[in-house]
Amino acid sequence: MTILVRRSGPADRPAILALLDGARGLDLPPEERAAQGFVQGSFDADKLARFETTTGAYLAEDDGEPAGVALTSPAESAGDGPPGRTVEVARAAGLTEGVFLYGPVAVAPAHRGQGVVRLLLAAVAEHLADHTAGVLFVERANEKSLAVHTHLGMNHLGVFTHAGREYTVFSFTPEQFRA
Repeated sequence: MTILVRRSGPADRPAILALLDGARGLDLPPEERAAQGFVQGSFDADKLARFETTTGAYLAEDDGEPAGVALTSPAESAGDGPPGRTVEVARAAGLTEGVFLYGPVAVAPAHRGQGVVRLLLAAVAEHLADHTAGVLFVERANEKSLAVHTHLGMNHLGVFTHAGREYTVFSFTPEQFRA
């Protein structure tokens, strides 16, 4: 198994959209969804193109097969909802310059537990080394994602509630994951 990570392009969109859609876990009972982790929101080719043309979408492949994906976007494009609230928490914590949003992240079921998220983070760190910090939000019900990002040593910045759901905000510096 050799997993390589690269910045994605238009030809990768169908595979990435399938990974993201498969990681939503909408058909799972709540307990299993929390244990396996899940991606929030829905994505289409146009939305994915916006990620690709800014800070980037990163695709992990194992012998040409999609193993995982991480999306990033400029903090300035956060808008409303959890992304915007995440940026507010980051700014309140003193992260005001050079911040990007990290996520969502999805790993194919056959590649979970094999370090794919760390490989994705290393690629993000290389491409966005000129940034001060990445910030992300994880719904508190997403036990797997909370555990993964805590295990990776990300900094807990705070919490917020949006539409009745609680979220944890994490941050990291690109240096933490540069190879």
